[in-house]
Amino acid sequence: MANIPENLEDILKKSIQLEEEGKKFYLESAKKIKNSLGKRMLERLAADEVHHIERIKEIYEAITDDKVENFVVSDANPVSFDDIFNRMKEQLQDAVEEMSETGVDDAEMIEMALELEHHGHFFYAEAAKKVKGKKVKQFYEMLAEEEKAHYDVLRKTHSFLEDPGLFFSMAHH
Repeated sequence: MANIPENLEDILKKSIQLEEEGKKFYLESAKKIKNSLGKRMLERLAADEVHHIERIKEIYEAITDDKVENFVVSDANPVSFDDIFNRMKEQLQDAVEEMSETGVDDAEMIEMALELEHHGHFFYAEAAKKVKGKKVKQFYEMLAEEEKAHYDVLRKTHSFLEDPGLFFSMAHH
């Protein structure tokens, strides 16, 4: 394997790890949630994470097989990146444990998911700034956008669970 920077590989590995953890969280939540809209949404999010994992793996393979030309990654500030990652991982694990211990209510589950997507967005946005190589940069920018979209959908679901009447009156304006 030619001189591929450790850094990008690490970022991709971490991304896969995060998406796996996220998928696990959404599937666990979907099993426990009582609200059918929330359930469908969490299942949809889990499916999106699977899709992300496949795409991250494709990029990873392209890089490790030297199919991506002149890959150089800047070493700017890897610490904050690791911090974000570790924090997210802990949150995911705590969230899954919490759900198995207690009957978490639907709104609370969506709140946990919101937190995750918020961090996910930040994580990928940071990754996009960090990596060189147009393709990978665009890929991470796209992931960041998708996490942001997840966040928006979750926020709407959350307002719906909190107050269905208000939600529908807002939806028609």
